[in-house]
Amino acid sequence: MKIHQLRIPTPFPVGPINVTLLVEDPITLVDTGPQTDEAFAALREQVRACGISLERIRRIVLTHSHEDHAGQAARLRALSGATVYVHPWEAERLSPAFDYTAYRHLLAELGVPEEIITQFEALRRRLRELIAPVPEIALLEDGDELTFERESWRVVHTPGHTPGHIGLFSEGRRLLIAGDTVLKRITPNPVLNPDPQNACRRFPSLRRFLASLDRLRELAPVSVFTGHGEEVQDFEAYRHEIRRHVQERQRAIRAALGAQTLTPWELSLRLFPEARTDQRFLALSETIAHLDLALSEGMVIREQRDGIEFYRAIPSP
Repeated sequence: MKIHQLRIPTPFPVGPINVTLLVEDPITLVDTGPQTDEAFAALREQVRACGISLERIRRIVLTHSHEDHAGQAARLRALSGATVYVHPWEAERLSPAFDYTAYRHLLAELGVPEEIITQFEALRRRLRELIAPVPEIALLEDGDELTFERESWRVVHTPGHTPGHIGLFSEGRRLLIAGDTVLKRITPNPVLNPDPQNACRRFPSLRRFLASLDRLRELAPVSVFTGHGEEVQDFEAYRHEIRRHVQERQRAIRAALGAQTLTPWELSLRLFPEARTDQRFLALSETIAHLDLALSEGMVIREQRDGIEFYRAIPSP
């Protein structure tokens, strides 16, 4: 098998996405890049440089459903006839019928003002222009094997960044294709999402993300292909650094709360005062993910007032 990493441009601050091409029958592409002409041209050119054409791709595996990773899946499927694979918890987001009404309730209970929710919805509509719905999807569950002519890769469910995020692991190579679960230069954002098993509550993204890192540690990968940026060669050091960052953010959460009682939205404004409008949703996601973790560890208290959540720190002994 020949393994090629391709760098596909995106319109996002995170920069290019790493797409992996596995050249052995059936030829498989892991992630696609966003639905832009620039991304499609880059993908076609880089795949051609590997000695094949887009039309020869037979499987498209999506680590998750974000626009920069899944945006071109429908176009590539139409071009090549490839089967598109994704975890069941991501499949609905690639459906033509998917809408984001569940987010309105989640945002309102975090204290987000109505006008800001409207801005978030407008931003979401613009982002949807970077991804096309996929009419037919095949599902991949944790532990499934992707079989090639001479080897196989195991599907590893790594919830956190999104609920249905997956990676691919080669036992023989000790190589992990990690998507956005592992990013060398930046910390993966635990994005606010409804829980796939109960859309009325939010997914515990940070707690599940940390559990995913612990699970990946058990696989002992020698090399990790990341969703953006460089490979990670020392996963244990990476995991340690993420744990250190989380502890620092937890201290920052408690310091920002002080002796006050705040909504997650108010706290996010304190923690990330310089975040642009188009980054405020991610700032809020980071904030509530850390509050949920702090609550589960007994570091904060949550109160409900008229359907809105308020948090206060528990004083240190």
